[in-house]
Amino acid sequence: MSTTRLDQVALTGRGTHILLWAYVATSAVLAIWSIGEVVSPWPTLVGLGVLVGVGFLLMFDSAEPLHRSTALIAVIAWVAVAFLISWQLEQAGGHSQWYYGAGTVTMFFIGLRGRLGIAWVGFVAQSLVIVFWGSTTDFGTLTALLLVGKQLPILLVGTLFTVGLRRTTATIARLTEKTSNRAVVEAAQLASTDERNARLQELDAIATPLLARLVDGTPLTEADRLEFAVAEAELRDGLRARALTVPAVVSAARAARKRGVQVVLLDDRYPDVPDATTLAAITSELVEALGAATAGRVVARLLPSGRSEAATILSDSGTEQEHRVVLEPAAS
Repeated sequence: MSTTRLDQVALTGRGTHILLWAYVATSAVLAIWSIGEVVSPWPTLVGLGVLVGVGFLLMFDSAEPLHRSTALIAVIAWVAVAFLISWQLEQAGGHSQWYYGAGTVTMFFIGLRGRLGIAWVGFVAQSLVIVFWGSTTDFGTLTALLLVGKQLPILLVGTLFTVGLRRTTATIARLTEKTSNRAVVEAAQLASTDERNARLQELDAIATPLLARLVDGTPLTEADRLEFAVAEAELRDGLRARALTVPAVVSAARAARKRGVQVVLLDDRYPDVPDATTLAAITSELVEALGAATAGRVVARLLPSGRSEAATILSDSGTEQEHRVVLEPAAS
């Protein structure tokens, strides 16, 4: 599954960039402030260049999670800086070791950006350099371990925060999915209710007047029986050819049926609906065919999607040759 903005909290916004560069500026001030505590200033200046470069690298890589190559470059850069500056120190534990803190904060940020494993590898590699420095100088291994102990909580807190953040975003994603699914179900229920109400209104308009004639005891005439047959056919049209039951077709079909024409409307395209231009052309042709029919039958059929034809209209008067019209979809 690909990572989306719902799966990861984006840490690439303006606020994050401000915090990032505020820390870069703070580290730069500490480096310049303590430049007298190193044997040579050049490694410190190179470290400052790396600090700015890594800052730009992390800012411009907006991927969630952070690209693996970006994380590895940052790790390698800070390990190299630790090698470059550590043996230049004239004292331990002061601001002159700003680079160790900057490297740890960089690993903290890399972990937040979804590369927690690489962040820990980077911190351990950087810490091993510090321990190696302490064991090979007069400062001693204990001093180096104390420095590592001061930095370790930063990444531990970052790890706990990252794990909590992932759980929170996963929970938000699940809740969002449930809410979306619930909205879809509610929309479907509303649509079903609207459709049912529309059908009931149609049924009421067509059948209620006829049913009233049945219950009032008035003898039925041939005209009444024809009205019943036409009403039944119109209800059948609404079930079998919903897309064709537009007012013009309903009116033309009713008139044709009263003339004795058998009208059959079929929709094999459902639930797809023809585009407006195609449906208008089909409707116009069907109304014309129904208006011209005086006997026999008229069969109109919407064809399934994917066919080269959109619909067929068959007119059979019973005495003449059948007339068949094929309509193609409108050009897109």
